[in-house]
Amino acid sequence: MSAPVQDAIPWGATVCSTCSRAAFFQARIESPAGREPARRANACASHLVEVIELLGAWARDSQLAGGMLTVLAIDPYALPRMTALGLPESGFAFYTTPVTGRPVTGRTAAKSSSTPG
Repeated sequence: MSAPVQDAIPWGATVCSTCSRAAFFQARIESPAGREPARRANACASHLVEVIELLGAWARDSQLAGGMLTVLAIDPYALPRMTALGLPESGFAFYTTPVTGRPVTGRTAAKSSSTPG
């Protein structure tokens, strides 16, 4: 079983879920029905891949196949202010992939992205 990834606290300081550095990324697992994110975690650039892998493993263990894993670029300094003002979170989604029953490794991702389509 994978290590748990703590949910990001929307009203707290936006720091990495793994260390205390500013988080410029947020990874989210969105449920198959498209409701609110089932789980999300903030990450600094050094821990982004680790957080993505942990959230993907959590989603597979939780049998959320059919859901989506989305990675966003965020402004760690703006999110706490936006939350305090009651504004919705924003970010730039630059990567989305479906949650499947098998993990996506670096080799699998590189092979599928280099395959002509």
